[in-house]
Amino acid sequence: MPEFYLTDLLNLSNLEVIGYETADEETVIFEVKPTLKVAMCPECKTPSSQVHDYDDARLVRDLSMSGRKSYLRIRARRFECKQCQHAFTERLEWSAFDSSYTKRFEEHVFMLCQKNTVQDVSQLLELGYEAVEGIFKRHAKKRHRQARRKLSELST
Repeated sequence: MPEFYLTDLLNLSNLEVIGYETADEETVIFEVKPTLKVAMCPECKTPSSQVHDYDDARLVRDLSMSGRKSYLRIRARRFECKQCQHAFTERLEWSAFDSSYTKRFEEHVFMLCQKNTVQDVSQLLELGYEAVEGIFKRHAKKRHRQARRKLSELST
């Protein structure tokens, strides 16, 4: 299957599929690369286009596809800011920095935990109990903060 179809199928912004492999009958790994030419320096907020280096490849768990566990293999780019000389790793909008999961996968885990036990979700997704519990707690805390913020906005 041509990779541009897979890029559309994944539907993750600023990302291109450059290859894939089936690790086994239950798992597919997509080789991906970012498509943005610049990254924002977290120190001085200046756009940088000077790639300094690449991080080691890492696997990021995504939503299952056609009944198979899906992973994205990515080598994040390291940039060097010409303005402040700071070297930094690009941030990817579809994954929290240094996370092993896409944001949409974490949202899926959270939604499943609202109707199932952590143990059930752990078994269903073949994910460690602590990982599921951590994802659930992070998202619950985030939603709680958002709800409090909305309430405070309404009361002012």
